[in-house]
Amino acid sequence: MSEFSKPRADMGIASGASLAERIESLAQSVRAEPAAAAHRWPLFQMLCLTGEWERALLQLQVLAQLDQSRERTARTYRDLIRAERWRERVMLGALEPAFVYDDVDAWMRGLLDALRHAARGEWDMCDEARLRALDMAPLVSGFDGPNTFQWIGDGDSRLGPVCEFFAAGGYRWIALSDVANWRIPRPTALIDLVWAPCALTLRGGAVLHGFMPARYSGSTHAQRDDRDELCQGSKSVWQQVGRTGVVGLGRKTWTTDAGDFGIFELAECSFGDGAPGANPPLDTGDTQAQP
Repeated sequence: MSEFSKPRADMGIASGASLAERIESLAQSVRAEPAAAAHRWPLFQMLCLTGEWERALLQLQVLAQLDQSRERTARTYRDLIRAERWRERVMLGALEPAFVYDDVDAWMRGLLDALRHAARGEWDMCDEARLRALDMAPLVSGFDGPNTFQWIGDGDSRLGPVCEFFAAGGYRWIALSDVANWRIPRPTALIDLVWAPCALTLRGGAVLHGFMPARYSGSTHAQRDDRDELCQGSKSVWQQVGRTGVVGLGRKTWTTDAGDFGIFELAECSFGDGAPGANPPLDTGDTQAQP
């Protein structure tokens, strides 16, 4: 179990309080002192945890108006909400993600075909498309400190060997075979449990600064008793859909031949022949959550 399996008390989750209770408490603070910018940021983060995007955007807008030094932060997180909504539609088979390269691998196209078939309830065609895609995708080996593996993929079979990446308001799919290494710092604020700051180095040497989603799409919509845990990324649960569909909720998890690892457990990971120690410094602009 990772040390990041549960949000720490210093991240703002009161012990024993539900997310709804915590949001109401913060909302009361905002109503009592509407001109106090300090109340807006914690409420924004909590609303992002529960996927209440419109309410979150309102708090972000007011925060930037009350404290002009937070305008860049507000712009960054507006873009992330836009990308998250894009992601939701991709996973529902309604849109395509953006890509880093124009020449998109056939197996990646196949995974998108599977999502479209699933959206239409064509489960046999969905399974066939996904099986073909995963058979075509290259195996990717890697290591992160003591963890060495011969293959890696997202625990959610809708993604498999795809790295989801957010940058500049865009939602991108990047083949893991195109990634040399990544760096994901430990979460320091609640918002990092939604979108983890990340630096990717591609095999060609380009460095991309942005965010990796720390939870699976749909986690906030789950009608389950453990919804709060899923929203906080405290756990991962899996739903079997058809013959090939393993749909994740909660914390993003990587599956390897050496075991399963939560997103923050592979924090500085190199792939293929990526050199140890080659991870780039993190620079996603004004992305570190401020108190």
